Parts: sequence; structure tokens; C-alpha cells
Amino acid sequence: MRSLRLKLILGSLFVLGTVIISFGLFVYFAKSRALLSVMDGRLAAGVKALASHVERDSGRLIFAPAEDYDIRGELPPAYRIIDEQGREIARSAAGSSPAWPVERPVEGRSLLATMGTGKDGRWRVVTFSSRISGEQDRAEENEPSMTPAAVVTIQCATPLGPISHELREFVSQLAVLALAAFLIAGGGSFLLAGRALRPIRRINEALANVSETRLDERLDPRPFDKELHPLIGQLNAALDRLEEAFRRERQFTADVSHELRTPVAGILSTIEVLLRKERSEKELREAHEDNLEIGRSMQSMIERLLLLARMDAGKASPRRQSTPLAALVGEILAAAGPEAQKRNLRLSQDVDAALRADIDPDQMKIVLANLVDNAVRYNRPDGSVTVGARRSPEGLVVEVRDSGMGIPADQLPLVFDRFHRVDSSRSEETGGCGLGLSIARKIVEAHGGRILASSGPSGSVFSIILPEA
Repeated sequence: MRSLRLKLILGSLFVLGTVIISFGLFVYFAKSRALLSVMDGRLAAGVKALASHVERDSGRLIFAPAEDYDIRGELPPAYRIIDEQGREIARSAAGSSPAWPVERPVEGRSLLATMGTGKDGRWRVVTFSSRISGEQDRAEENEPSMTPAAVVTIQCATPLGPISHELREFVSQLAVLALAAFLIAGGGSFLLAGRALRPIRRINEALANVSETRLDERLDPRPFDKELHPLIGQLNAALDRLEEAFRRERQFTADVSHELRTPVAGILSTIEVLLRKERSEKELREAHEDNLEIGRSMQSMIERLLLLARMDAGKASPRRQSTPLAALVGEILAAAGPEAQKRNLRLSQDVDAALRADIDPDQMKIVLANLVDNAVRYNRPDGSVTVGARRSPEGLVVEVRDSGMGIPADQLPLVFDRFHRVDSSRSEETGGCGLGLSIARKIVEAHGGRILASSGPSGSVFSIILPEA
């Protein structure tokens, strides 16, 4: 199981470990360089001390410190002095010594090297070349002359064991400090992680009170840190949407039950009347025709409910294609012609024959058929219905205008709600179930557009605004 607290602890320990290791390496190498620098300084001082006591004696180079000078305090553990031919002039007492390097530096310069000798460990060696002045000779009959100057090579060495030992002790101390830091940081991270996760526990406790019967619970952001305010805002917004969805679902269930109860009651009532006594063939036929009409109405309602359910689930995406609008509108008006003729209504269109739209023609037929059907059903006698289409800066606009009785202003925001009817008595007369405009809005929104309604004393206008492809 994944644990956020464990992730926070391990993350903080990883960062701390990286910092400690980086700092430890930096300090280790800095201390190592400092100790080596001190050792090199001592070797350089030893080389200079040795060079100051090399002199000529009867043409030979000798190492002759003054009798009253204690040179032992300045000499390294191992040294040797060699002339230009490689002969040793002096060397340290018998004991451990490195494998002396054979390379000789330029006169007056030092050469540092680290040498290993197996079991004796590593040594730090400095090699220095120095010029020894010539000696003045005087013969009995000749003029005095000078012996040429000579170059000697002085090598001093000291073992690196003490430095290695000191560095090992230093590493041990660093390890102890790092372990202590890890333990302290681990405990601190555990406490801080618990404190950091406390608001999440409080949010969880508050959300635990939310249920389908208590959807009005909301989180107060004031007790929480400001970094959590956006999260709490999103949670509250999600609860608002959830509450609204439950409200709509309950309303939808109640509306469906109400809408289906009436036709089912009519069918049952008709059958009960038929069963009370013997009926003639004419009475049976009339009863069956009534039940058939009621059944068709129920079938239409159920098909529309299924279409809405498919669209809510995202399973009715539009299949777009370039469609001539004039032909589509003409087909819709032709289908509405018989009903319009009964009511003595004029149907017309104002659509350019060349105007095309990137739409799903089958779905858009459902939208326009609903709008035209409503315009015909709720129109005045001898009225008119006009379908127009035009391009505008907002996109492609399709309008359905009627000369009907209009829609009250307080009802306009509700006309696209499911099962909403502006006038329930007239809806019963015309056979509407209050789902057509809901379906129309769903289809238009699936096309990326919007549908608007406006109304006045002279009739209503439904506008479909589709974005240009």
C-alpha cells in the first residue's frame, strides 16, 4: 500500500542524505588537501635545511651541518642528497624509505610526488635541485681559479600513514554525525509529515459526513492553510455539482413517474371498463385505438428518454458532414406541412441554397423538427412559421420564428429543462411531453454551439448558433 507519509519521510531523508554526503565529501577533500599542504610545507622546509648544509670541500660535495646546529628537528623521516652523476652524498639513517623517483626537476624548482612501497605504505616525496657555488683554488705560481658550480638533487619523504589515520578518524566522526542527523531528521520528518497531513485527515472527516441524504455539507476554508484553499474550493464546487446532479436525478425520476403514470392509468382504466361487461366490436375497436395512441405516446417518450440517456453518457457524438441547409430545412417543413395546413399556418424558409454547414444531418433534423413542431403546435390560427439561416461574426445562425402566443418572461430560462411545460393544459392538448427542447439543447451543445430562446407579443424566436468549421 502506498503511503504519502512514507513518501514525505523518504523524500526528506533523501534530500538530507544528499546534502550530508555532498558536504561530507567537500569537507573530507578540503581537510585532505589542507593536511597534504601542511606536509608539503614541512618537506619544503626540510629540503631547504638540507640544501643550506651542502658545501664543497677540496673539490668534493659534502653534507656538513654546523656542530652547534641541531638539524634533526628540521629533517623529515627519510631523505637523500645526490650529485649530478647520481652518487649519494648523504642519506637518512637506515629504515623505511620510499622508492625514490628518478625524475629531476629544473634547477631551483621542486617536484612533488606520492610513492608507494607495498607494505610500507605510501610516501609523500619532494625532489629539489640546487646549485652549489664553485670553490676558489690558488697555486704557488699561477693565478687563483674557480672550480665550476655543481648541481645537487635533494629528496625528502615522509609517510602518508598519519594523514590516512587522521582522515579515517575524521570519516568515522562524520559517519557518527550523519547517523545522528538521520535519526533526528527521521523523527522530525515523521512528526512534520503527520502535521502536514493533518488537514487532509480533517478534510476526510468532513467529507465522511456527506451522503445522498446530506449533500448540503460544505468545507469551511478558513481553518485551513491558504495553500489548501484552492483544493477546498474545488471540493465544494464538486459537492455543488453532485448535489445539483442528485436534485436533477430525483426531479427526473419524479417527472418520468408522473408522465408515465397518466398514460398507464388511462390504459388500465380503459381495460377495466372493457372488462365490466360485454362490449360490441365498435366499442372494442375504439378502446383499442385509444390504447394504441397512448402506447405510441409512451413509446415516443421512452425513445426520447433513451436518446437523452445516450447523450448524457457521451454515446451519441455527432457524425459531422458538409450538409446543404436549404434542403434540410425544406425536408423539415415538408414533414410539418399537413399539421400546419390543418391550422391554416404559412410555412416558409429564408436559407441561401449555397449555404452549407458541418453538422450531423440526422441529429440536426431532430433539433429543427422539434422547433418547427413546437412553432406549429403553439401558434395562432392563420399564423406563420419561418426558418432562416445566415452567417454572422458569432458563427452560423439558424432561426425558427413563429407568430404564436409567446412565452412568459419568467418561463424563458426554464424552457430547455426536462419535462418543463410552459402551459401544461395546452401540452396535454397538443401531446407534448416536455423533452423536445432538452434534446435539442443537448444536440446543439454536442456540436459545440448553443441554443437561445426569446419571445414577445408577436411570437417566439429560437436561435441555434453553431461555430464555423
